[in-house]
Amino acid sequence: MNKSKDQNYISEVYGIPADVMLEIAQIIVQADLPHEIQNVKANKGQIIMEISHQPDLKFHQKAVENIADILKEYQELCNEETENVNWREG
Repeated sequence: MNKSKDQNYISEVYGIPADVMLEIAQIIVQADLPHEIQNVKANKGQIIMEISHQPDLKFHQKAVENIADILKEYQELCNEETENVNWREG
């Protein structure tokens, strides 16, 4: 990660499911967001990544919002699939 302190970056850590990693990687690259892989949780299929952005740059802010939206929609989809499966029927 290459960021200087005078550029006013905010960093957040995300648990990114492998299923949506490609979409999120595209956003990171297109917006030129500084990032660092901190860990890989193979048993959960997740990559733990720190992503930084400058809150005063609209395209950085939009990129972070897009990442959050993808993660939220993925979580909702996973929860919906779990609720639709009735393990008692079989």
